Amino acid sequence: MGEEENALGTDSISVSSHVESDSMFSKFRDVWAGASDRMENAGEFVHDMVEKPVRGFYRALHKSPGVVIVILLLGTLYVGQYSVDFQHQINGDVEVYLPDGAESKDLLLEVREGWSTDIVMLYIHTDNAIDGAGRGTCETIDDCEHNITHVDVLKQLSYLEGDDNSEPGNYERGLDWNKEDRGKDDGVVWVLSPAQIIKEANSSRARFTCAAAEHGLFGISDDDCVIPNTVNPSEGYSIPSEQDTVNEMVENAGSLMDSFVRDTNGDDIWDTAVVVMGIRFDMSDTQIDPRYDPKGEPGQPPNLKDHKAFIEYASRLIHPEPNDGESLNYRPGAEEHYDNCPLCEKQFTEKLSSMWYEYEDTGEKGWRTPESHCNPADEDTDAEYSRCAITITGLTPVLHDVSDAVYEQLEWMLPWSLAFVAATMIILHRNPKVLIICGTPIIMSLAVTFGITVMANIELTPMIIAAGPILIGLGVDYALHLINRIEENRNERLEQAAEAAWREQREGLQSEEVDPWDPEIYLGATVDAAMTTGNAIFLSALTTIVGFSVLAWPFLVPIKPMRTVGLTLVLGIACTFFFSMVMVPALGWILRYRKRGLETADKAWKQIGKIPVVGWWAVIIVAILVSSAGALMMADEMGKDITGSSDEVPPGLATYETLAEYSRVFEGGQTNMFIVDATEHTGQNEAPIRDLDVLDAIDAMEENINDVPETTTVSLVTILKSVHVDLGIPGVESQSLWEILHDECWNITEDPDFSDLLNPQCLPYYGSSQPQMVDVAFNTLSVEIRSMLMNEENEIIGGETQTLVYVNQPYINLRDAGELRNQIDTYLAAGFPALPDVEVSELTGGLPLSLDINKGVHDAQTDATLMTMLVLLIVMTFLFRSFRLAFFTMTAVGVVVLWQPLLMFGGNVNVNVFTAMVSTIVFGIGVDDSIHIIDRIREEKETPGGIVKTVSRTGQTIFETTATTCAGLGAGLLVDIPGLRNFFMLMMLLITFALLTSAILLPALLVGWHTMLYSITGRGSYQDLDVDVLVAQERTMDAVLE
Repeated sequence: MGEEENALGTDSISVSSHVESDSMFSKFRDVWAGASDRMENAGEFVHDMVEKPVRGFYRALHKSPGVVIVILLLGTLYVGQYSVDFQHQINGDVEVYLPDGAESKDLLLEVREGWSTDIVMLYIHTDNAIDGAGRGTCETIDDCEHNITHVDVLKQLSYLEGDDNSEPGNYERGLDWNKEDRGKDDGVVWVLSPAQIIKEANSSRARFTCAAAEHGLFGISDDDCVIPNTVNPSEGYSIPSEQDTVNEMVENAGSLMDSFVRDTNGDDIWDTAVVVMGIRFDMSDTQIDPRYDPKGEPGQPPNLKDHKAFIEYASRLIHPEPNDGESLNYRPGAEEHYDNCPLCEKQFTEKLSSMWYEYEDTGEKGWRTPESHCNPADEDTDAEYSRCAITITGLTPVLHDVSDAVYEQLEWMLPWSLAFVAATMIILHRNPKVLIICGTPIIMSLAVTFGITVMANIELTPMIIAAGPILIGLGVDYALHLINRIEENRNERLEQAAEAAWREQREGLQSEEVDPWDPEIYLGATVDAAMTTGNAIFLSALTTIVGFSVLAWPFLVPIKPMRTVGLTLVLGIACTFFFSMVMVPALGWILRYRKRGLETADKAWKQIGKIPVVGWWAVIIVAILVSSAGALMMADEMGKDITGSSDEVPPGLATYETLAEYSRVFEGGQTNMFIVDATEHTGQNEAPIRDLDVLDAIDAMEENINDVPETTTVSLVTILKSVHVDLGIPGVESQSLWEILHDECWNITEDPDFSDLLNPQCLPYYGSSQPQMVDVAFNTLSVEIRSMLMNEENEIIGGETQTLVYVNQPYINLRDAGELRNQIDTYLAAGFPALPDVEVSELTGGLPLSLDINKGVHDAQTDATLMTMLVLLIVMTFLFRSFRLAFFTMTAVGVVVLWQPLLMFGGNVNVNVFTAMVSTIVFGIGVDDSIHIIDRIREEKETPGGIVKTVSRTGQTIFETTATTCAGLGAGLLVDIPGLRNFFMLMMLLITFALLTSAILLPALLVGWHTMLYSITGRGSYQDLDVDVLVAQERTMDAVLE
């Protein structure tokens, strides 16, 4: 009995739970149905409320279309005049891509404020670098005229840099003519080069003597101190005339010299060198030659001083053109320059040994022969190889050249793009008037969009090129959809009028001849198009604006260039929508546009329209299989590191190719740095950073970092080890400043015994102290070296508080480089255990910036894509008043994104700053296509016949817009930059796939939904093309919930 009662109780609970579940389900269904009804009623109310003003607007437009067009054109001309300066809004600096809040960015700005982060290099060859019979050779290496460290070669480099022997004059005094200004006058903060190392050593003796006299060391008096170059020119900041003296200084410099010279052919002669210059970020107050301000008034003299102006000034100083007044390098009276610097005029037409490359990882090897021209006249040479003996390169020149080259390529591409678009439109429509109708609003929207960016002084980056294809694609889309629907409605009204006239004639009544351009017919067709297709265009514009606005959310997208693209797209889409809705009907009426489509195409699309209905299961299966493959490859392909390889720059770009060669030959080129801050340290020296304990800790840190593969460092310690002085002790050779600082005599002099007093080597040390010697050592260094490695004196503390340690690496794969950075940051994070009050920053500079940008772009792209999908899903749910339709729409768009990895894998396309934006572009155009399909299906009803009609009509228009957009992008395949070609090809394929998913897959999903729904509810077969079955959204939802 108890068991029966227990069983009965269990059954009761089960029934109760089932009833409760059904009750909750019914409540949810009722709530959803009520919400759907309210949204539907609200939609109908808004539709009715909007129709009257829309009709009034287009009636007014219809009466005076010419006036409206002229007013809009004048407004566009006023704003668009500023768009010609669009190029000059593009900032090619690397740090603009850094995520907001990245520590490497904050450190970079700190370094820039106190030192320099912008690098310009002079890459130099002698005749000994020639590969083959033309190579310059010597019998003796120590006195070889083709050796970089030969006096004649060093004097040429010193002449370009500036030294104590420089003549007065804007160019004759050299690039770095003021060694003590930290770049405030000449723009150059510091120079490191073979010549500079020798000049530093040559002038150190005099500075050491004066510094020792100032501190009373080594028995040196003030009478022994002479200002360099006033008594003996060979002791000044210049190159000695004796080769033996130079050779001794080279030997003393040790590893420091090795960082700036190379023997590229194994004959023990240094044939290749580099001059590295750190330049000032803000050039506005320097005395360099200004360049013409592209935004300035016509006829205004040159007044812009920036990095580009400095590069032009350097080029004019090194490679002047004395005759051609039109040349950028022209300066009169430059003939004597080449007498002082024969290398400046020399141009090699043979292969150089440094051009050979061989990569162990890939086994790839061969000759890379980047060309550089000493002046524009040399560009006409027919030689197989062309290389200046001195080439300007470095990250700063490369970024400017790449930015200019990308813009020039796009500028060259634009006419071809317009021609391809025009040809495609004429082929599809067989009416040239469509070019004016569709092209005019596109050009106007682009002009206004980019004009506003210039007027508002919005900083742009090369990533902005992503905005162009989107705006052109959406412009073509809006215009074609609207004009095609107007023409479709007009033809339907003409058919109805002709049928009515025929009936009247059949009944013997008099009828008026139908005017194909009756104003009322066209007005009615326009209003109907605006209320139907115009509604779809509005939904599309609103949805894409909301979607792209996600890119402008700082908390989600910390990359400023991506936010700029988002804001530009929001503005551009709004302009495109406005001009399309106003200009297209007006131009269509004035030009009396009539579409002359191909009958065969119409018939073909009627058959295509049946595919999603008849073969829905096959379409969905194929989509699932392809999408699954793409999803499996998504992480591998889209997770690739962003590359900066030669694929992203025009082939033969001298600055880039030279920098790549320098990185390979010198195993450097990527300049990193970290800061040692001793502000809180209390030591034996007044200037905290000069304390010997701090210097010893830096030396130990450098030893650890130098053990990291492909990594070298330059610091105060490196310089102190390379500068040698002679204390005048009999039997003791000259010692480096570092050796003197660590001489064991300092320990003896602190507590000497009788035997120590007899040690002649320690006699000069008595009466002195190590802290004093540290000050002497630092004052022996030139002001330029100190400004390179230490901050300016802190007036409160009374000396320098920080030093900068440079960490040099070649440009290597980011994944490998990331491991190296982690190793270095591990050492830096440990700091100086014995000196807890000395702070050591993390690494900043080239490598950390690249890694942070790589991570920031990937994270921003992923986060923005997911958030865009979520936001669009919510927005379309309200706009369509149906979660089901919104979900299907986003599914069709998302499928295309899943297909992108397959294309990137098949085309061997790397992730770069261009391809990183492809998903965004596909979303914009894919959502637009899908919305047009869904809106037309809602208009025609979700019946087999309605779906077939939608695909055959709207699908055909989407095909036309896709073909036109791809034709315009096809011009991108003609550019010289492989990365851009891949970008445009990828976009063309994905936009084509967006056509397939919107016109085929999306309707197939709806058909599959209804087919399964009919099967489950037992209402028969849905796939009957002869039966017009009405499936309202509310009833569909009810059926699902029931």
